[in-house]
Amino acid sequence: MMSLSRSFPKNVSLALALAVAAGSLTACGGSSSRRKGKQSEARKWIDNPTSGTKDGNKIKIPQIGLEFEIPDTLYVFKNCEETGHSKGELESNPGWVTIASCSSGGVSSSDEDLGASASSDSEAIALTFYLAPKERPVDERAVAFYRNQYQEAGLSIEDLSFNDGYFDKTGIYAKLQVVDESGNATREIQQFMFPYGDVLYIARTEYPYGDTRAIQQDWKAIMPYFRVSLAR
Repeated sequence: MMSLSRSFPKNVSLALALAVAAGSLTACGGSSSRRKGKQSEARKWIDNPTSGTKDGNKIKIPQIGLEFEIPDTLYVFKNCEETGHSKGELESNPGWVTIASCSSGGVSSSDEDLGASASSDSEAIALTFYLAPKERPVDERAVAFYRNQYQEAGLSIEDLSFNDGYFDKTGIYAKLQVVDESGNATREIQQFMFPYGDVLYIARTEYPYGDTRAIQQDWKAIMPYFRVSLAR
């Protein structure tokens, strides 16, 4: 693992983590998809998003093939809702549209039971899903491209790999760290990009490095229930 020593403020770490995808996936505002011919209904939704429905603990957006069943037990990302589908939430990725988000309210008693420290892990964090135009392949060969770009952005890479069976999804998983001037990790970003046709789903969360809340448990609980029925 390569540890880089550039220092970045917290408020730009998200932009750094996703700068690669911004440049390659949303360049030209999706014009590449238009040049290739007819757009899918999911791709059209990105330009003109509409709200889905919530039935019990299920969020459904048929146009993008989504059915998200909110798990009964979550320790950190307890508040799962469909978002307002806004563009521009990510400064470096203005073309990414929010779909749904599971957010924390800081440390709770349940978190503390799992070993969380209220003094260090009280920051509100979220696991957010986005939809973007797919402007380049997301496959095994793309891993080297993303590795180079993340390293050039000054991010340390703990894991970057192509997965063809990741909770019944196929895509690229990344676990990245923002480091300070001494090369010490200060923030961690976990992200999974999984394409369907001419669109790309992205799941991502960012949190303080060393956060002891049950982030990984919740990630593993949520991902299988975020189901997409679109042609690959």
